[in-house]
Amino acid sequence: LPLPEGPFEWTELLQDPYVLLVAARSELAALDAAPPPRELAALPLIGRRTVDEPERFLAGRAPELDVVFRTDDNGTLAAVVASGLGSAIVPRLVVNPGNRDVAMVPFGSRIPPRTIVLAWHRDRYRSPAAEAFVALASEIATD
Repeated sequence: LPLPEGPFEWTELLQDPYVLLVAARSELAALDAAPPPRELAALPLIGRRTVDEPERFLAGRAPELDVVFRTDDNGTLAAVVASGLGSAIVPRLVVNPGNRDVAMVPFGSRIPPRTIVLAWHRDRYRSPAAEAFVALASEIATD
């Protein structure tokens, strides 16, 4: 959210909190919580090419961030972080929990979570199967 202007309806599925993704061998991996936004400027960061969240949120709250590499591929991002080149601020759902080469350090409420929604065109026919999909997705996301 927000959705672009248009005849859309939507339902919220879940809130996906941001985490600081660090190399498992990093000292940061032992932290209970990610450093405050002002301290993030001291870290080399791996960022996204096409998505500007959470960097847009941090603008004005943290000094200029030191983004040393950008990629939109989750596997590349995790591999670069695992190599120790930098850390990344990512939504928790993009991290493979089975990857033992990286660790997630939570931000808590200091960075708002991304909201994942399911959207559709309000004026288009929604089949019973589409309606069932929305209901099932909502149920699974709640779990």
